[in-house]
Amino acid sequence: MGRGKHLGELEAMVLAAVVRAGAGAHGTAVYDAIEASTGRDPTLPAVHVTLRRLDEKGLVTSRVGEVSPRGGRPRRHYRLTDEGAERLRECREMWRRVWSGLEIPETGGTP
Repeated sequence: MGRGKHLGELEAMVLAAVVRAGAGAHGTAVYDAIEASTGRDPTLPAVHVTLRRLDEKGLVTSRVGEVSPRGGRPRRHYRLTDEGAERLRECREMWRRVWSGLEIPETGGTP
């Protein structure tokens, strides 16, 4: 992967969450998938900003859904692009290589 092409941690989590959320991948569903799969609690605005950035990079595409019968703004739905899938695979493989054969020593509390 070339310089500037790597995914940040939140970007990778958001892309994976888009995949997990499937056809209903809107901001809140992506947020919920991140929280459920990682135990982390990013802010919903951070997820929305990241989704917009990934859309600008061409790693996801988006479309505006229908207005809910309850009213309010229509949700924006996201889907992984071929390039987004490839970058997510590259990220997963990079972390596999990082962890491969790595033994983390027990620490005794002193240097």
